[in-house]
Amino acid sequence: MWRSLLILVMFGSTSFASEPVFDSIDYTTPSKYLAMPATLGDREAIKTQALAFKADRDRKTVLNVLNWMNTNLKYQADLAYQWRNYDTVIQDGCYGGCADYAIACGVLLKHAGIPTVWVKTMDVPWIWDFKKGRQFKSWSGHVFLEIYIDQKWVLLDPGAKRVYVDYSPKARILPGNRFAYHKGNDPKAMIMSLQWEAWKQQTKTYFSQLDEGLLPVNMASADTLDPKCFVIGNSPYYQILTRTAQQKGLIVVKSFNTQYDTYLPQAKGHTLYIQTQKGIPIVPVTTLEKYFPNASDGLKVGDITVGDTKIVYTDFSK
Repeated sequence: MWRSLLILVMFGSTSFASEPVFDSIDYTTPSKYLAMPATLGDREAIKTQALAFKADRDRKTVLNVLNWMNTNLKYQADLAYQWRNYDTVIQDGCYGGCADYAIACGVLLKHAGIPTVWVKTMDVPWIWDFKKGRQFKSWSGHVFLEIYIDQKWVLLDPGAKRVYVDYSPKARILPGNRFAYHKGNDPKAMIMSLQWEAWKQQTKTYFSQLDEGLLPVNMASADTLDPKCFVIGNSPYYQILTRTAQQKGLIVVKSFNTQYDTYLPQAKGHTLYIQTQKGIPIVPVTTLEKYFPNASDGLKVGDITVGDTKIVYTDFSK
């Protein structure tokens, strides 16, 4: 029993700490967030540096910290994928991204007397792409800070040197259309993008389970109610088919002559113009009929309706 309890104490808290939690901050006691975990750097060195920034006004203190960082730290993108705390950032004289920049800024603010909380976010379009299985070029998020100044919690974007005064810690959608999902006082335990592989796994797990009702409307899902048309053709014939469709009041959303398995399903329920040569469509009939059974029956007469999709064949043999 004691062995099991020991394992729980040793590993249970780590597991809990690494699970994103949005509402764990005690905003009624700002002084709690002056404390700094030892993992973030040499406390005495940070304190010595931070005291030089302490001013008679909170805003001036924050500005002093940001100005010093902007002057003394350079951006180096290849450092964004390894754990770096204040000591490492200062020693190297550079930062890799918003995560280590926010860590360095946060510990300086704490030691200058400004209560500070780290806030992890992901871009809303990225979340929708991830949840809908769409490809994305990069993992897109940002780290903000919540700071307590002038007797109020406000939001700080340290890299942009911008503070948002009309702010509620309950807000989930932050500037830049970013979804706030994790707040804490220990960035290393929270798992930042600096801990690249662990962070990606944590992010995938969290957003796989996220209730979509918490997100703004998925803008990529917007669809027009006007009749739409897809065109299959080679140049210059697809341009001719496009003009023909437009003259009939159709909106051409895609012309293509490859990737049929991607675009043919999207054409369902709309109008599909297809170039033919001597009565043979340029799209393989077997591929076409995989999505529109017996579509080739319309080749002789020039058109056919399959389900709720109208297919129009136009021959360019001459």
